[in-house]
Parts: sequence; C-alpha cells; structure tokens
Amino acid sequence: MSRFSSVCALLLLVCHAYAAAAYAAPPAHAVSSAGQPKYGPGFSHFAYADPDAPKGGELRQSATGRFNNLNPFSTKGIPPAGWHYLADSLTVAAEDDPFTQYGLVAVGIEMADDRSWIAFHLDPRARFHDKTPITAHDVAFTYQAMSRGFGNAFRRFFHHVESVETLGERTIRFNFKPNAPRSLPFILGQLPIYPAHFWDGDDLEHTTLTPPLGSGPYRVKSLKPGREIIYERVTDYWAKDHPVRRGQFNFDIVRFDYYRDATVALEAFKAGLYDIRQEHSAKVWATLYSGPSLESGEIVREEIKHEQPLGIQGFFFNIRRPVFRDWRVRRALLLAFDYEWVNRKLLFGQYPRNSSFFTNSELAARGPAQGRELALLEPFRSTLPPELFKTIRSIPSTPGDGFNRENLLEAARLLEEAGYDLQGGRRIHRDTGQPLEFRLVTDSTSMRRIAMIFGRQLQRLGVDMQLLLVDSPQFIRRLRDHDYDMVASSYGQMLIPGQEQMLYWHSSAAQMEGGRNLIGLTRPDVDALTEALALADSWEETVAAGRALDRVLMWGDYVIPLGGSTFYRVAWWDRFGFVDKRPGYGLALDCWWEKKPLNRPTTRGDG
Repeated sequence: MSRFSSVCALLLLVCHAYAAAAYAAPPAHAVSSAGQPKYGPGFSHFAYADPDAPKGGELRQSATGRFNNLNPFSTKGIPPAGWHYLADSLTVAAEDDPFTQYGLVAVGIEMADDRSWIAFHLDPRARFHDKTPITAHDVAFTYQAMSRGFGNAFRRFFHHVESVETLGERTIRFNFKPNAPRSLPFILGQLPIYPAHFWDGDDLEHTTLTPPLGSGPYRVKSLKPGREIIYERVTDYWAKDHPVRRGQFNFDIVRFDYYRDATVALEAFKAGLYDIRQEHSAKVWATLYSGPSLESGEIVREEIKHEQPLGIQGFFFNIRRPVFRDWRVRRALLLAFDYEWVNRKLLFGQYPRNSSFFTNSELAARGPAQGRELALLEPFRSTLPPELFKTIRSIPSTPGDGFNRENLLEAARLLEEAGYDLQGGRRIHRDTGQPLEFRLVTDSTSMRRIAMIFGRQLQRLGVDMQLLLVDSPQFIRRLRDHDYDMVASSYGQMLIPGQEQMLYWHSSAAQMEGGRNLIGLTRPDVDALTEALALADSWEETVAAGRALDRVLMWGDYVIPLGGSTFYRVAWWDRFGFVDKRPGYGLALDCWWEKKPLNRPTTRGDG
C-alpha cells in the first residue's frame, strides 16, 4: 500500500469514528425511556438496599410443579425457580426506577440520537465464576444463540436487529432496522450473558441438569429434580460492591422447595418449612391465614402497595364469531354481569374492577382526548363514536346486592334492538331464528366459579352460556386455534409497552397461530394506534398512543372485565431485616437479610 493510500485509510477511519461520535451522546452509566435516571453517575447504592446489611444465613422459598432443565437456550423442559441468580446482564432496572436501565456488566452505554444503534462498553472487572473475563464475544454468542429461537422470550424482538458488531474485547454494538421498537435497547440490555467457551461444541437444544457456568451472585450448590434446588452465594462475586448490587444478595443459601400444589405449599409454610409466601388468592388470604404462629406474630402478614401496571383480566369476546360482531350484544352481556356482587361475595372485596386495558398505568385513558392523543384519533373521527373524543367508556356498576334490575332492563333493550326477542324464556333472533347462546372456555377452577355465576345472571336475559373447563394443554391449543366463543384470560402490561402490543391487537396477529389477538380485531384505527405505540420515540408519545388505543378498545366493549389488586399479599416468618423504604415496583427480596437464626424444621415430607 502506498503512503498516500495509508494516509487516506487513516483519515477515513478517523472520519468514521468522528461521525459515529457526532450522532451519539458520550457513554453513560444508564439509559432512561422517561426523563432522567433517578440515580446519577457515581451513586453508591439503591435506596431500598442497605450497603451495610450483614451477610449469612438462609432464605427458603417455595415453588409448585417441577423443573427438569438447566440449559437456558433449549426450548425443551422447564427451568428451575431462581434461575435469574446465575447470570448477570449488561444492564438492570431499579425497583424504584423501572423506566431506567443501569449498567452492570456494561460500564458505559452509548446510543445513537435516532436510536438506530446502541453500544455497550463492558466492565473490565466483569468475570464468570471460573475467573475468565466477560467479553463482547460472550455477549454476541448469547445473543446469537437466543435469537435462533432457543427458548427465550427475548427472541420475538430480535428480528429488529440488523447486525451485531464486536468492536474489540469489551465493546459490542447492535445496529437496528428502521422503525425498531423503542423498547429494543432495553431488552438487549437485560440479556443474561453466558460464556461461549462453556458451551463450545454443545448441542444447544439438549436438556441437562448440569449447572451452567455463570457470572451472577449465586451458583447452584445442589439439586433434586422435582423436589428442590439450592443456590450458594459466590463470596468473590465480581460485582458485590457494584452500586446496583451493593447491599443485595445477603443470604449464604437460597433454597427453593417444590410442592405439588398451592394448598400443600401453604400448609408447609405455616408449619415453618419455608420463610416467605406471596398469596394470589383473595379467598385463601382472607380465610386460611390463621393459626398459632400468625396469632403470636411469629408470622408477619402484610398487604404492600405497588405501582405495577395491571393490564386487564376478564372474559374476552371472540368477534370472529358472528354472534359477537354486534356491539349491542357485547354491551348487553357486559351490563348483565354483576361484578360488584361477585367481588363482595367471592373475592372479599379485594379486586377493584379494571376500567382500562392499562389499569394502574399512566397509559390508561382519562377525560377528553387532547393534544397528541387527539391528533392520533383525528384521522378516524368519521368511524368512531362522537362521545369517544369527550369521555372514556364507562363500565356498568351495581350496588352489589344481587339485584341488577336497571342494568338488566338496559341489556334487554339492547338485545331487542339487535334483533333478539324473548321467546319461551330464550333470546331468539327474529330474522334467523337462532338462539343467543355461546361457550366460555377456561382452564382455571377459580375462574370457573365466577363464570358459573355469570352464566346464571345471563339466564335472566334468556341467554344460554355453556362453560367448558379444560386442562392447560387443551386451553393453549384452543387459544392458538382461536377455538372459543368467549375465553377467560388476561393481558398483562409492561411498564414500557411496545412491540408486544402488535401481537395483542394488530390485524396481522388476528389469524396468526400463537398470536395474542384473542378478540380477533382487524380495525384500521387499532392497527394505526398499535403501530404508533410500538414505534413511539418518547415517553410522551408512548403515553399519547397508549391512551388513544385504550380509549378505542374500551369503546368497543370487547371484554367483560374482572378486577385486579394494587398490592402484594405477603406473609413471612419474622426473622428478616429490610430497609423501611419500600420500592414501588417490587418487594426487593434480594435486599433482605437474616436477623434471627433459623430455629425451625429444615426438612419436609413428601408434599
């Protein structure tokens, strides 16, 4: 190469580096999707962690079911509880600042102003448990393995990555395709990193009970498939003094015992066989948490307020079925359901009713549409109800006394308007002669109780609802094949909704096998709003698109909503310490420590 060519090549390299730097902020300790990070550069620890917390002791938890695989890349088998302890990720979120990703393995984060790429600069101190450094090659290996479809939930987002570049040993850059979702950089940051040299030459689809080499705060000490898995603290963990880890992972041993079902597990908890339990059943919480240990205060029982989005849970109409294409029929069935009575009698008043597809979130629609939200709705004004622009759709309510007369009268009027007359106690369509009847499918015995009451309430209108309780495999198959008239299900929501919304509501998912468009929506306005939410460039745009979408979905009366809880129901044996300042988005259990030694049973029977 000539001297002139060498100089030109050098200049080109310099110009390329300058151009890349010109379109990206300097490497940062954190990236946020909504405002500034709560914790600035140089912070020492999260507020809900005590940096002086004592180390030692044991935390015993429970799990139900079984596990039979420790290969994170395989689609086969079931991984164990506590799996997240083994491998560190590039970034982590704080439980009091979930909209920000703070660097862990990544000591610096660099992102293009237009979000067309993100680069992670790795901490030179980061190590796997065999003392080998975590490199860009390991990150690329993990990404490639998971993006090929080896059993990881991240993979559905990876098709938005154009290419991956390893820029030396400690820098990796992900380049994105146009219109990549706003959440993609954060999803990549949460990727758990596994060592390429440990898996070299292995078939990544095989199942194994050999613990993988990790980099996290714990390693597997021992396991008994179907019974228990025990993790031990890594005393020389590379990140033990890292700001996002300081004051955390204080127990020497973390143990998960497996039980056949929740009933057996509860009795084991009250007998002292494990230490902490989060209860998901209002009835069990209200009726079965009793006994000497609770009365004496040995077991603490508390309802802890949280700020997690609840999404929506209920009975979803399948509008692929002709009977449910008329909004008046859907509204009539919604009016007939006396949820307040169900909540009082069956759910002990523990579940306020969902009134949004983004319950307990800033994305829930409110008041009249305005600003960015209104601008998103305007192109569809001619096809939307005029009232939609002025107010949110109301959910019918009752006094909860079992007499739902006014709502039933309005429901009867709507059914007659839709062509269904009452003949011999049944609703019969005056033109087709078809009765108004349908089948509700569920795999939940607790949901079955509520659905049976719903069915009896519909009988007052002359509507025949049949209930089909199926096992989980059949339920999944019916969801995949859209083989239901109405289905009991739910939509959980992420803190930062994005690309997953396309699977929920977009017409492209209406006939997709495995898609989550349960309702069968194929609306141009919903498509446009879903795309706007998935591609939002700022938190303000995310909120506007979410509220517009929520408003349109609620006005469609596509679901008969049930309720959700805005607090965790938690009980624990009083032998632990923790910081009084609770985070709003989690229990911060990894920040607890042992303040009293274990003096109760350490073994269990065959439960």
